[in-house]
Amino acid sequence: MPRLSDEVDEEHLLGAEYAHHEGVLPMDPSEPGPRAGFQAFQRPPPSKWRRPSPGGGSGLGGLGGVIWQAGSRLDAALAPFRARSPRTIIILLALLKFAITIQAMLLMLPMMRLVEDGICHKHFKLGPAETIPEMKCKVDEVQKRLAWLGGWQSLIGAVVNFLVAFPYGVLSDGIGRKAGLVFAYIGTVTAFSWAPFLLAHFPDISIYYLFFGSCFFLFGGGIVVVFNNVYAMAADISTEKDRASNFVLLSVGAVVGGLSGHVCAGFLMEKFGPWLPIRLVFVLAPFIFLIIALLPETLRVKLNPEETPKPQLPLGDAIREGFLSGLVQLKDSLAMLNSRNILLCLVPSLVGNHLMTAHSSTLPQYVSKNFGWTLAQTSFLLSPLGFLHIGTLVLLPWVSKIVVDPRGRFRRTGFGKDALLAKASYIMIAAGALLEAFSREIVVFLLGLVFQTFGSAHHPLVRAMITEFVDPEHTSRLYALTSMVDTLGSPLGGPVLAWAFSLGLEKKGLWKGLPWFYVAVLASLTWAALMLVEEPRKKGPIHLESESSMEGLDYESGAED
Repeated sequence: MPRLSDEVDEEHLLGAEYAHHEGVLPMDPSEPGPRAGFQAFQRPPPSKWRRPSPGGGSGLGGLGGVIWQAGSRLDAALAPFRARSPRTIIILLALLKFAITIQAMLLMLPMMRLVEDGICHKHFKLGPAETIPEMKCKVDEVQKRLAWLGGWQSLIGAVVNFLVAFPYGVLSDGIGRKAGLVFAYIGTVTAFSWAPFLLAHFPDISIYYLFFGSCFFLFGGGIVVVFNNVYAMAADISTEKDRASNFVLLSVGAVVGGLSGHVCAGFLMEKFGPWLPIRLVFVLAPFIFLIIALLPETLRVKLNPEETPKPQLPLGDAIREGFLSGLVQLKDSLAMLNSRNILLCLVPSLVGNHLMTAHSSTLPQYVSKNFGWTLAQTSFLLSPLGFLHIGTLVLLPWVSKIVVDPRGRFRRTGFGKDALLAKASYIMIAAGALLEAFSREIVVFLLGLVFQTFGSAHHPLVRAMITEFVDPEHTSRLYALTSMVDTLGSPLGGPVLAWAFSLGLEKKGLWKGLPWFYVAVLASLTWAALMLVEEPRKKGPIHLESESSMEGLDYESGAED
């Protein structure tokens, strides 16, 4: 797909010839393209275009109609301010990742502290009104239970994501990336609110009721589908040359958000306790909806002149049909796995849950337990590493230019550059994890974190690699498939890390570093898998047939001769 210029008008992002896909009213070629790209919240079409619904409407009742009208009015009001160039869209997507990551970080450490305090009160058999100093809660029994609770929570959340990631990914191909993004974020905010609500109003309730918060991901798909749609929108407007750079910019947004969120959460927890940062999570929600509203629809599916246009479905019917269609197309899309290259590129997704859990949950608990820090203080530990992470991502485009320079030493293609840097990233992660495993002083542990930070760009690089093997209109379902693979590896993530942490507490000595030995092994295996990936070259297309008669999926695999 040719790169759109920075001056391109919004109509070029979704003109009349690209307007037809499942659940969206096809445009008459004689009419001008839509001013607003948010297709799920376009003004309702005339009744003659609607397909009759057996339920007599959208299936969402009065609430669905109110949401539809509110979204339509907001969409129309913000149309003049909507992003019109690829560069602006990428910046907005990076800002979106920044804001959502801040939300997650503001919630993570305070919730960990509240859960630790709840377990501690039950361990010492004290009432909720009695105060227990945090350092008294660092006893092995409390920390083991906290680790296992976090491990099972991540597993349950991953299983729910596995059930909904692909259907909602296909739904985004049907009703538009932006609509899928909105639905997923609504479910995410609702899930975020569950644990604070329980702990605030029912402090004596069993801590295991927190697990039910993951059920809210069934609406919209949760944070995984949010980020899948963000990456799909970035891929829609990117070329092979700038795709990795755009993905890196998204990662910069996430890293800056993680850094800011950690520092703010730690500072506010030290000064005011855990509840103030949790309240800020929900203060940020309206601003995130505003950012989403300023994004145009980026999905571009050409109309087939010989195909009979399908009338627009009401919102509820579009969601239901898209979800069911996703279940059908899952079987068809498994043809992607016929490519050995795609299978190998999915290995990083298989271990992604482990790396994320190790550095989001295990790391602060490990430092707090073994080096005598409070959970709030661990957030300050990560601050300088956040700046180093940003520096790594900022320098990556410069390093990329050196790697692809035809007069330089490496002379790699765009794909070869991404593969080389991704493999180097996993080597750094493995080396850093080994240093952490052997460390008995915080300085050595920090050195290991520095090594791992140099490998922090692995995620956008691997995303750019695997995207090379599919057509643009199938990126949403590819990313959904990667999320499902990530979920398949989740039993080896949270629960195994919790077991490794607990075993280290029991056996002491070198066994304390068991979680980081485990991370080092996983990173080494991922590096070995990426070493086997071959650069794509021209091959005959492999088509995916689906019930909706969409274009076939064409991908090229250099591994299949």
